[in-house]
Amino acid sequence: MWFVLVVLSFFSPKLFAQAGAFPALSINSTENRMSTLVETNDVGFGREQILLEPQRPQGVLKLAAHQRYLLWVELKSGRLHVMERQSHGGLSTIKIIPTSIGKNGYGKEIEGDKLTPIGVYRLTSFIEDLGLDDFYGNGAFPLNYPNAHDRLLKRTGHGIWLHGLPKNVDQRPLMDSDGCVVVDNNSFDRLTEYIQAGATYIVLSEDDIKWESVDKLAIQEASLSAAFEQWRSDWAAINTEAYLSHYSENFSDLTSDIQAWSSNMTYENRSKTHIFVEVSDVSLIADPRDQGLVTARFFQRYRSNNYDRYGWKEQLWQQTDDGWKIIYEGDAE
Repeated sequence: MWFVLVVLSFFSPKLFAQAGAFPALSINSTENRMSTLVETNDVGFGREQILLEPQRPQGVLKLAAHQRYLLWVELKSGRLHVMERQSHGGLSTIKIIPTSIGKNGYGKEIEGDKLTPIGVYRLTSFIEDLGLDDFYGNGAFPLNYPNAHDRLLKRTGHGIWLHGLPKNVDQRPLMDSDGCVVVDNNSFDRLTEYIQAGATYIVLSEDDIKWESVDKLAIQEASLSAAFEQWRSDWAAINTEAYLSHYSENFSDLTSDIQAWSSNMTYENRSKTHIFVEVSDVSLIADPRDQGLVTARFFQRYRSNNYDRYGWKEQLWQQTDDGWKIIYEGDAE
C-alpha cells in the first residue's frame, strides 16, 4: 500500500511572510521519493519529503511534453513552489520561495483593487531589467491576466507580473504589492532557468497545495481526454450536430454566443468535403477554486479542402451533469 510522509522544517512563522526574508534552502529531489536539503544562493525553506507514490497537485491533469516545470503560488502562505516533472509522471517541488502579493490580499475582480488573482495563468514573456524601472527589480514575467475565464466573468485590470524586489529594498511584507507576485532578486534570477516564456504555467491558489496520486488524477484526465478526442473526431467527420453537442448553452468566445457560433460552424461545414484536425502538446489544468473547470491548451493543425490553419488554441471545459462541455474556445496568446 502506498503511503506518504511529509516533514516540514519551519524556522519561524514570520519567515514565510515576506519576499527576501530568510537564508537560502532548496530541495534536491530526483524522483519525488526522498529529498534532502541543500544550501543555495537563493531563498527558500527546507522540506524533507518521502513520497512512495507519484503525485501531482490536485487539478494538474496533464502537462504537455515540452513543459518540464510548473510554478504554483500558495497565496495565503506566501510561498512559490517550483515543480519539476519526474520520470514516473509525478511532479516534485524542487524550490520554495517566499513571496509578497497584493496589499489587499487575493481574489482580484476589478482594476485597482490591489488584489492578486486566483487561477491558472501563463507567463507570457520576459521583460529585462534594462526595460524596467528599478521598482521591478531584476526583471519581470507578465501573467496573461485577465485570462479567458476572467474575461467571461467580466474581471478587469492588467499588469499582473511575477517580478523582483525594488533594488533598494531587501524585504517586503506578505501583502505589499499592487497585485503582482514579488520575490527577491536572487531568486528571480534563478527562476529564469525554469520558465519558458509563453508556455510555462503559474497557478495561483488561495490555500496550500493538495497533493494527489497520479493514478487518481488519471481517472479525471481520462474522462476529459475522452470528451476532447470525441470533439476532435466529430469535427473531423464533419458531423456538425455531434460537434456542436460538445458546446455548453453558456458558451462564449468573448465575441459571440452559442447561437452565433453554431450558425457560423454550420455554414462553414456546408462547404467542406473533408476536414483533418490534429492536436498535440495538450495541457489540462483545473481552476484551483473549481476542479470541474479545466483549461485545455494545445497546438492545432487544421486542414480542409478550402482552408488550412495551424496554431495554439485554448478551451475551457466545464464538467456538468451531461458530461464535459466547452464554455470557451479561442486562439491562445
